[in-house]
Amino acid sequence: MSGILAIAKRDLKAYFASPKAAAIFWFFLLFMGFFFNNFVSMFMRMANQAPMMGGQAPTVEQLLKALFYNQNFIFLLIIPAVTMASFSEERRNQSLRLLLTAPCTSLEIVLGKFISATSLMLIVLIASAVYPLYTVFYGNPDKMIILTSYLGLTLLVMSQIAFGLWISSLTSNQFLAFVFTMFGLFLLLILNWMAPNIGGGGLFESVLKYIANTEHLEPFFKGTLSVSHTTYFLIFTGLFLFFTNVTLDSQRWR
Repeated sequence: MSGILAIAKRDLKAYFASPKAAAIFWFFLLFMGFFFNNFVSMFMRMANQAPMMGGQAPTVEQLLKALFYNQNFIFLLIIPAVTMASFSEERRNQSLRLLLTAPCTSLEIVLGKFISATSLMLIVLIASAVYPLYTVFYGNPDKMIILTSYLGLTLLVMSQIAFGLWISSLTSNQFLAFVFTMFGLFLLLILNWMAPNIGGGGLFESVLKYIANTEHLEPFFKGTLSVSHTTYFLIFTGLFLFFTNVTLDSQRWR
């Protein structure tokens, strides 16, 4: 356990000792602010037009749901930037060999890096809570939806970081790690929409839809806690952490 915490502490310090953490905070909050500003403007315009058009005004919950869905898109750029150097940079400068000869197991190295990357993203998510809190102060949203949505986003971030660590462990090139992680996360995002065209119905289409993370995020954004959807993210995270551990173990004995 001490090895895990030592590696996590080292990597977390490295994030904040370089411009990377500041850049991630800046880009994430900038995009979130841009989307939030546009969604609030659209929300106010539709709310004012609804009585004249004889329609129903949008709810604050719909505004928040749109905001949370867009966070998923922003993660496509943020998560690869967080994980791309986790192993690839250490492989490039040969420091991974030193780490593998340290008195810690491959699993401890993987978990340490996972904890540090997840901690960074949790801080980012906490900072982004200023936008839904704005709706709490000036509106009357269902607070349970905000809580479950952030739980869903936390589980999503954990699964994406695990996938990014695995990709980073396969290459010594940070750019390739970034590109392939982004491609994989984008595929998981759109797989639900592509499934009918690829699967052609039946069991294969159902499997593809289950793999897509959008199917499992939807209940959280509706304020529902589901054991099956929570289990999906936990299994996904554990599976790719296992893959990363296997990759690291194979490099230890080369």
